[in-house]
Amino acid sequence: MTKTKSLGLEPQFLCDVCSIAVTNPLCPACLTQEIEAWSTLYPNIRNELLPKLNKYLGKVEDRVFDSTKCIKCQNKRASVCPYCFTAKVFGDLKKMNANRTVLKEFVEFFNFDFEHTEYSQEAERLGVI
Repeated sequence: MTKTKSLGLEPQFLCDVCSIAVTNPLCPACLTQEIEAWSTLYPNIRNELLPKLNKYLGKVEDRVFDSTKCIKCQNKRASVCPYCFTAKVFGDLKKMNANRTVLKEFVEFFNFDFEHTEYSQEAERLGVI
């Protein structure tokens, strides 16, 4: 994660994936906990998705040297912004051929595409939102 100074104010931490300032510092580990709770409704999806997310978390944790504090757990590990992480999860769900209901719920509960430029547009094209 890169840290930049903005006009002498507090440092901004940049996402390791998109290099944009992390403005919603919710770490991938906390988001994974929420996804884990949600996915209890879909055991087959859960059994395939969670190992992928845990592997990703291991890679992210190995690279965290300096990052902003997560607003949920207060650990300094929000090195990937919620948008990039949920875009990755949405992509994983599509690769797993998750059905429309699963994709729709995921986007409803975990949509950090606030500018409606990426995966929420894709969800619209797929007819899930």
